[in-house]
Amino acid sequence: MSEPPTDRVPTPPTDQAASPPPRRPRHHSRRSVTPAARIVAQALLVVIGLSTVALGFSWFVDTFDEALAYRGAPVCGAPATAPGADCTKQETGRVTAKKTDSNGDSTTYGLTVSRETVPTATYSVTEGLYDSLENGVNVDLTLWRGRVVELSHQGHRSTVQSTPWLTALKLALLVGTGTVLAVYGLLLRRLVSWALPLAVLPFLVLFTVLGSIILITAQWPFALTIALPLIGWLVLTAITATMSWDY
Repeated sequence: MSEPPTDRVPTPPTDQAASPPPRRPRHHSRRSVTPAARIVAQALLVVIGLSTVALGFSWFVDTFDEALAYRGAPVCGAPATAPGADCTKQETGRVTAKKTDSNGDSTTYGLTVSRETVPTATYSVTEGLYDSLENGVNVDLTLWRGRVVELSHQGHRSTVQSTPWLTALKLALLVGTGTVLAVYGLLLRRLVSWALPLAVLPFLVLFTVLGSIILITAQWPFALTIALPLIGWLVLTAITATMSWDY
């Protein structure tokens, strides 16, 4: 006997061995850096770093020249002085107090000088000038751009130094930052850690500030003044690179 007809719709047979749906290809977010691109990046870091260091050294030279500029400047009111040109002005002050400050083997000599148009100020002077003056005696003052730069009396002279702390800090930041960038460019993939040159940066800035202050205020010959920081920078750069090198 035949089976009675039904309303059921036959289901197609399933393929048990059907393959899974294809996977989407992965898109890498980082592209591999070619050797040429790496060389260009290193060269840019080195060029930017050395340019920044050179800018810091140029500021150092300008500050050093500014500290000595008054020596070659004409006297205000002299016939050879051009109108509007920078010149030195001569004034007379009166010594109102003398004091010495001994610290170990060194002694600091100070003179308090009063002037007619500005408040009284105390200046650190040489022993010879200190001994040649007494309270109430007049002392000759040389002014450069409104600031006393030299005191003199009976052949004794003493230069008044101003410490350019802010300028020294700015040029030290330039030299330190440029040195770190140059080290990154020179080593790049040979670095022990990217953080190591940055850790050395505060010491570079500190040594540069102290060294520039000493050299600017010492007023040694220009050749010596520029040679010493160049040698010091080369030594510090070599130390930084050696510490950062991944052997």
